[in-house]
Amino acid sequence: MSRHDEERLGGPVGAMMKYVRWVGLVACSLAGLGYVLVGNFNMAGLMLALAVLSGINIRRKRRDRSGEPPT
Repeated sequence: MSRHDEERLGGPVGAMMKYVRWVGLVACSLAGLGYVLVGNFNMAGLMLALAVLSGINIRRKRRDRSGEPPT
C-alpha cells in the first residue's frame, strides 16, 4: 500500500496495516523456529527470510513517518 493510498483511506487502515506487519513478523519468526526444531531447514530458511523482509518493511515505514530523508 502506497503512502498516497494510506492518506486517502484514512487513519484506521494505516493503523490496521501496522498491526498486520507486526503479526507477519512474529508469525514468520515462530514458524521459522518451529521448522528448525522439526528439521525442515528449507522451510525454516524461507520463513526466516520472510521475517527479515517484514522487519525491513517495519523499519522503512517507521522512517517514512518520522520525516527523515531516505539514505
